[in-house]
Amino acid sequence: LLAACGTRASYGPRIVGGNVSSPRQWPWQVSLQFQGHHLCGGSVITPRWILTAAHCVYDLYLPSSWSVQVGFVTQQDAQVHPHSVEKIIYHRNYKPKTMGNDIALMKLAAPLALNGHIEPICLPNFGEHFPTGKMCWVSGWGATVEGGDTSDTMNYAGVPLISNAICNHRDVYGGIITSSMLCAGFLKGGVDTCQGDSGGPLACEDMSIWKLVGTTSFGVGCAEKNKPGVYSRTTSFLDWIHEQMEVWV
Repeated sequence: LLAACGTRASYGPRIVGGNVSSPRQWPWQVSLQFQGHHLCGGSVITPRWILTAAHCVYDLYLPSSWSVQVGFVTQQDAQVHPHSVEKIIYHRNYKPKTMGNDIALMKLAAPLALNGHIEPICLPNFGEHFPTGKMCWVSGWGATVEGGDTSDTMNYAGVPLISNAICNHRDVYGGIITSSMLCAGFLKGGVDTCQGDSGGPLACEDMSIWKLVGTTSFGVGCAEKNKPGVYSRTTSFLDWIHEQMEVWV
């Protein structure tokens, strides 16, 4: 019996060179397009609901301006079948200055057809702990933070989880990382983890089930020393996520 989420079909060895994704590798990864242009990533958590970052949709919350593209790797393939958005909900305690509660949901106008190219990722369980040092994965069409162009092809990168104690060290983020944030990446820098997009998934595999451990929130620069990526910690927002999905069924 297949799990209802977090599984991916075996995909062929289609990866050429570094970290270019192959079809069906990250089937929960979506491209959130604002007026037809890729702006952020997101994750399919049910056929109707996408989880992303509040900073992606804050000030841009007209659903008609957005479409969701899913089930492709190259941006040119994306225009085939845009999915329209019915509702956008960002966390009412989102704080743009401190990036607190940087989490949002998009409800699609119609459910996605799950087909191997499109599959939901599992939410973690309440209180589930993912150990420091565990290798997890970010994916997306992310431009580098320094303002490069969006990548045409979905990329991905492996990033180890970092404890909040280390991430709050004065040489790293100096105390701004709250308990509802999570850090991942390499303190030594130099390894490019700009492959993730804002709003996109930090996915960890647990007994061959993939779980959405974080949503890409912010970082400083790109692959800089002592500046790992910062993610909204999914387990801190499970109540909020379930609440919204029940209210807006």
